[in-house]
Order: sequence, then C-alpha cells, then structure tokens
Amino acid sequence: MSFLYPLFLAGIAAVSLPIILHMIRRQTRKRVTFSSLMFLRTAVPRFKNRSHIENLPLLILRCIILCLLAFAFSRPFFPRQAGNAQVPVASRVVLLIDSSASMRRAGMWTQAISEAQSAVSDVSGADRLSVMKFDQGTETLIGFEQWDAMDSSRRTAVAAEQLSKLSPGWAMTNLGNALVAAAEAIEDDEVNDGQQNFRTHQIVLVTDLQKGSSLNALHAYEWPQSTELLLKLIPAKGTTNASLQLIAGKDYLTRPAGNDQVSVRIANSSDAAVERFGLSWAGEDSTETSERTTEMYVPAGHSVVVRVPPRTDSSTPGKLILTGDDHDFDNTLYVAPDLTRQANILYIGSEKAADSGGMLFYIERAFGAAGVLDPHVISRPPDGFTDANVASAHLIIATDAITPGKIGSLRRYLESGGTVLWVMKSPEAAGTMAALAGIDTVESEESDVSTYAMLSRIEFKHPLLSPFSEPRFGDFTRIHFWKHRRIDINDLPGAEVLAFFDDNDPALFELHVDKGSLLVLASGWHPSDSQLALSTKFVPLLYSILEYGGVIAGRQAQYFVGDNVPMSLLSRSESEKLEILKPNDSIIGLNAGRQSFTQTDLPGIYTIKSPDGDQNFAVNLPAKECQTAVMPIEDLEALGLSLKQSAGLAGERAELSGDSRYARASRRSSFAELEYDQKVWRWVFIGLLAVSFIEIALAGWLTRSPSISQGEQT
Repeated sequence: MSFLYPLFLAGIAAVSLPIILHMIRRQTRKRVTFSSLMFLRTAVPRFKNRSHIENLPLLILRCIILCLLAFAFSRPFFPRQAGNAQVPVASRVVLLIDSSASMRRAGMWTQAISEAQSAVSDVSGADRLSVMKFDQGTETLIGFEQWDAMDSSRRTAVAAEQLSKLSPGWAMTNLGNALVAAAEAIEDDEVNDGQQNFRTHQIVLVTDLQKGSSLNALHAYEWPQSTELLLKLIPAKGTTNASLQLIAGKDYLTRPAGNDQVSVRIANSSDAAVERFGLSWAGEDSTETSERTTEMYVPAGHSVVVRVPPRTDSSTPGKLILTGDDHDFDNTLYVAPDLTRQANILYIGSEKAADSGGMLFYIERAFGAAGVLDPHVISRPPDGFTDANVASAHLIIATDAITPGKIGSLRRYLESGGTVLWVMKSPEAAGTMAALAGIDTVESEESDVSTYAMLSRIEFKHPLLSPFSEPRFGDFTRIHFWKHRRIDINDLPGAEVLAFFDDNDPALFELHVDKGSLLVLASGWHPSDSQLALSTKFVPLLYSILEYGGVIAGRQAQYFVGDNVPMSLLSRSESEKLEILKPNDSIIGLNAGRQSFTQTDLPGIYTIKSPDGDQNFAVNLPAKECQTAVMPIEDLEALGLSLKQSAGLAGERAELSGDSRYARASRRSSFAELEYDQKVWRWVFIGLLAVSFIEIALAGWLTRSPSISQGEQT
C-alpha cells in the first residue's frame, strides 16, 4: 500500500495524547458520608497518583480513532503490480506531419522534416510507431503493424526514407480529422495488439498550427485521457502574409457582356508587419509593367475589396499576382475566362414577334444576351417545327394546340429528360396537354373571374420557386390575373401543384413524364391574360425554369483545391470520353458517364478537352488556408486535448524512468488518478465512524453513576 500524502501519517504521534492523559489522571479517594464528624480526626486528603493505565479497551479504541484519522488524510491506495521492474518504458507513438499548403512558406518544410526525423530517432526498440501525414485528408505512411513487422535495425532508416519523400501539397488543413484519425489508430492498435506494457500513448504533431485549420471533427469526439499530444510548432520566418480571394458577384450569370472587371478580396494576417501591397495581372511570361500595378493599403488583421482593371484579352485564362508580403505561396489568383454558353429556347405558337399583345414579344425580350449565357429564341408555328428543332432545344415553350403528328416528337423530348412549359392560352389546349402527359382526357374551362385573381399557396420549397423563398422576393400579390383556365387537378394523377390562384384553382403545376418535366401554367403572361410579363418576377421565373431543366445549373467562378467538380456543369458531352489537362501539363482521361472530376490537387487553370470544344476552369487555394497566424493553444485545450511541452521522446522516457522533478510530478499525477479511482479513504472513514460509536458506548458504560446508594447509619 502507498500513500498520496504520507506526511499526514505523522498525525499518528497524537496517539500518545490519550495514553498520557490516562496515566497522569489524579483523583481523590472515594468519599463516604457520615452523620457526624465530631469523633473523627481532621486530616489532609490524600490523593492517589495513578501511574498505571486504567480502562485499557477505551484507551485502545481512542488510539485507533486517531490512527484511522491520520490514515484517511494520508489518502492510501494500492499501486498496480509493476511486474518485472526491468521492463523498459514503452510507448505507442503516432508521428503526425502537416503537409498542407501553408507549410510551403520559406524554410518551414525543411524544419518540419528535421523535427520529424528527430522524433523518429527518439523512438526506442520497445516502442510502436505509426507515421501519418495530413492536409485536407489523412494518409498513413507507416502503420503500427508494419513498424512491428520490420527488423528493429531498419526501422529508423525506413521511416527516414519515407519522410525524405514527402513534400507539402496545396490542400487546406483539416487538423481535427487528422487528430481523430491518429487517436483512433492508437486505440485500434491497443485492441488488436493486446499488450498492456505500454505506459504512454502519444501523438507527436509537427505543424505550423495555422489559424485557418479546421477543428470541426474534434467537437464531436471525446479525446482519450490516456493519449497525450506533443506539439512541435514550426515557426515562420516573417509574419506578414497577405492573400487573394476572388469574389463572384451575384450577377455572374447575367451581367452584361464586356464587363470584365474582377473583384478580389485582399486579407492581411493579424500579426503582419507590412500593410502596403501591389496587385497586377501576370502575362504569359509572368512579367508586368509598373504602370499596371494597383497599390493598396491593408491594415493587419483586416481585408479590403478591390476591383481590378480588366485584362487586355479576357478570353484567355489569367492570373493575378500579389506582391509585398513575406510568403508567396498564396499570392497567385487564377481566373478562368467566362464561358459563354448558348441556350436554345424553342417557342411553339402562332404569334408574331412584333405583336406586343402576344406572349412571344415578351419572351424574346426576357431572354437577352448576358455575360455567360447566350439565349437564342427560335419561334415555330404549331405545325412547323422539326425534330431537329426539338432535339437542339434546351427549353420548349408551347402556347397553342399542336397537331397530333407533332406530339410524338415532344413526347420523346420529355421522356429523354427535357422540360416543356405548356401555357394554357385557351381551354382547348387541354387536349394537347393530356396527350403529352399520357392521359386520356382532361376537362378544362374558362374560369369566372369577377375582377382579378392573385397567386396564393406558393410552394417555395420546390427547386423551381426556391429563388423566391426569401421574403423580399416572394411577394406575388402585385401580379393580377384577368383570366385563367380551370383544370380539375384530380384528373391528373401525380401532378404537383406549385402555386394556386386565390379561388383554389391550380395556377402552376408539374407533371413528370418519364425523365422529363411538363410544367403547366393555367394563364398567359400577355396583357390580355395577366400582368405577369410586366412584373419583376417574370424574367427570374423564366431563368429559373431554364435552370430547372438543367441548362444552366451554374458554373462556379472558381473551385478550390480538393473540390469535386461536377462534369455536368463544365461539359455537355455525356457520351464521349473527356480529357482534362492539369496545370502541370499532365492529362487525366475521364470515362463516359463520369459524374465529377476529383483530382483538383493543384492550383491553376484546368482545361477540359471535349468534342464540344476546350473549356477552362480555375482552381485556387481555399481562403482558410491563407490564415497563417498561429492558432491559440487554448483552442485545443478547450476541446479536451492533453498537451505537453516539446521535450522529445527520449527526454520523456528519461523523465519517466529517472528521479527528475518532472518524473516525480508525472508519477504523482498517475498516483492521484489511481487513488481517485480506488477511494480507499472512504472505507477508512467508515471504519473510523464504527470505532467511534463503539468508543462512545464503552465510555458511557464505564463512567455511569453508581447504582447502589449509600444508606444512612442508624
């Protein structure tokens, strides 16, 4: 048995107190009552000096109470069996190396590898080591089992060779996922290995601990108490780091052509010593004249938004260069040229384009040319469109009844995934709508509107109407409908009503035809039917229908390293094999039907080579990776991590096995945890209370008044 506070055992010396009191107690002889003292001689009372112990059981109980009290305050515990005292201190160690983009700063990677190799050399033959690297993901270079299977004489050399092959990448830092993966690797090895002679579990983290690191995974993870985090912080040479971030405006898809100004945000690090920077476009040879450099002032810890003058040729990819800070790994912003995309809208109706009273007049003006979208409205009469017109259309708008011979072409278009907007200009158009939907017949009639009808019960959760879900955009009460057609929605199985009129008639509903979508509007937008064409909701609604049909789901202005790039947003070719040229001139082949491109591991301009023509998209560094100020250690401690100072594995092993002050503190910490788990003092106090009750009862019995009274003499 051991004691956490052995000095309290000195309190056992207090046992001598009741012994002394029992030995020096003085008491007069027993008094006897007489009726008269006249016949007795006067004498001085004689005291009996008791030098021997009386009431020995009571004395023993009181001594036991004092001993138990001192015993309890000394916090006793039973130490674990150490087994063979000669067994060396062994550890499970995970060496975790940060290989994110921020480690590309000058001199940092060389220092990081040096620290990692030092940690490997400190590992003893009894230790088990795993080597991992991380950025956005975590990769195991050497596992515990692989380390154990290697010859002990080759382990250090193999680990050093693996470290020499490493280089920092361009991805962001996900420190939370990496720490969780390392801790779980230790726990898995402990379960699989089954050996219990490992005294420490440790993660050696070699990192710059930049502020932009993600710690989200640690919020939902309970850090194991037995695992320590040894932090080897790599300092940067120079603290000023400014970064670039492209700002994609809300008008990216619809801004006028020729407006090629680019807005960028320039952020300066919170610990920066420089506040003036330059920004310029780089040419093919990465040289620029001073006349084209934009000077700016950015205080430390702040950011500014700058509109950069347009390039000479905006049809080719470009890059912005930032100058003036200490680190250039995030000083380049790649900008891909706008991809002007043609969208063919087939309008089937009998109106003339110049007729301001018809619906075609407003359609042609709504689909105007924009920066990245070039809509073409093709007008054909109900019996004059061809299969080629239908096949090349991205959206079909039909307003008149179609001859039976042409319905099959539209039906095939719907079944292949196309979108048709059917406008009920008259009740007679219900027959064509039923034929397109594959329904036998649908009854329709003109609604009796006294003054006007309004839209109500709009389904803003539907993707078609979700752009209007915000309160400032969702007010349709100012649009008045003079006429509309009444359709019994019960005649249309599977129909989804997206909006009603205020008389409970369906205003806009959707019918799914195989892979396609048939949208039915029960009123027109021309002036004789409604005010829809004159409202601010008309153009956004048409573009939303166009996007709902998959035409312009929207190409991002930029992607970030590690992003998955949906191929449907970059190329219309679905059956041909594509090739992507990466910034390092390597070519990646993509099979037909590939949904996304995942190898965005380099910043720069990527080129998609397809039968539709070459297309470019830009990949840049994530903005968080450019936040290079050092993260406060308290952020990790607040998540429950057990951090310790960087003393090296060898130093720690010496401390654990030696008599240093740290070793004593470490042992005391482990003893405190052991004593806290056992709580022997509680049982000691229970015994103390039991002895106290016995002592009280015995003392009361021994000191009670005599029961035999003295009688009077006669």
